Amino acid sequence: MNVLHITNKPIFPILDGGQMAMNRLMMCFLNLGFNVKNLTLETHKHPFDINEFPEDLQEIIFPEAHYIDSIVKSWDVFKSLFNKESYHVKRFIDKTFEEKLKELFKTNNYEIVILESAFLMSYIDVIRRYSDAKIILRAHNVEYRIWRQHAKKEKSFIKRFFYKKLANDLKRFELEKINQVDGVFCISEQDREFFRRRSVKAATIVIPVYMSVNENNVVDYQNNDFHFVGSMSWKPNADAVRWIINQIAPRLAKILPDVKIHIAGSAMSKKLLDQKIKNVIVHGKVANMQEFMSQHGTLIVPLKSGSGVRIKILEALSFGVPIISSEKGKEGIEMTPKKHFLTANITEEFLLQMKFLYDRTETKQNLGKEGKVFIENEYSLEIVSKRIRDFISKI
Repeated sequence: MNVLHITNKPIFPILDGGQMAMNRLMMCFLNLGFNVKNLTLETHKHPFDINEFPEDLQEIIFPEAHYIDSIVKSWDVFKSLFNKESYHVKRFIDKTFEEKLKELFKTNNYEIVILESAFLMSYIDVIRRYSDAKIILRAHNVEYRIWRQHAKKEKSFIKRFFYKKLANDLKRFELEKINQVDGVFCISEQDREFFRRRSVKAATIVIPVYMSVNENNVVDYQNNDFHFVGSMSWKPNADAVRWIINQIAPRLAKILPDVKIHIAGSAMSKKLLDQKIKNVIVHGKVANMQEFMSQHGTLIVPLKSGSGVRIKILEALSFGVPIISSEKGKEGIEMTPKKHFLTANITEEFLLQMKFLYDRTETKQNLGKEGKVFIENEYSLEIVSKRIRDFISKI
């Protein structure tokens, strides 16, 4: 089967959860023996470098990129306030990219086209015009719900109005376009149920991000520190870091003065990197995420907003790293509290759970062990690949 895999940013290097999710989906296709062509949009934030792709993979997926100018422009933002067109979507529309798609469809017989991101649904019309391929949307999250959540929390009237406008415009676009695809790969059961309630006509299925358990990975369970990992380009992560710095860290320093919170991830501002905060260490982007997470204690996920699935939680489970997460943070992952992770939703609960894990090496080991078993039973490459094959055969 020939698959055109269209991504909204390069899948290498893997700097965030979205890139990992796209990478892992492509590997499932290759595992099934499909022929895959990777076509990506590149932007100023996510440049394309062919040398970042493994050489053996280059010869299989023939990665190719097209640059678009997605820089936010104040005048365009202002104009968007007076029409119903989604400004977010408009930034990803490019006529030259449409011509590139036409060329590919004229010279290749693709049976499946994967759109990685709701924003890429702008190209459904050109795909339908030049190809008979089945179109599958990979819904990493429900985009407009994220902006609606931001609007509810925003204190500034102007920002609240703007976020609501973004959410409403995105909602119209997403719910209209999603009924034009043949199938939807949802990343969580919550998102799939959401689409069902909105009477989405396309066939839907939950396709999680597969994970492999490395039995040779060594986790330092005696380390009493905590860490947070996430790209600061995603607003829910940035909000979580502010919560850690302003609410959790100051009170933790009084309870456990020798314990540190480590923060790592891409797209961190110079201000954050240079900030001096007692018992908080900001690392920025790290070279080896598995090593970082395994050697810096327990992962904390104090997320209050967002949609989709936290890939870093799945990574932590596969590494055997203990986890404390909010309900929103672990949304879409059917973990059992006290068996696979510890639950905390407000600052006081996070502090209680952090204090509880202090010097409890065996408890942390048990959480890590059960996390690995959970991944092997629910998220293995073979399990996820089979779900994809069965779904595609029916649409």
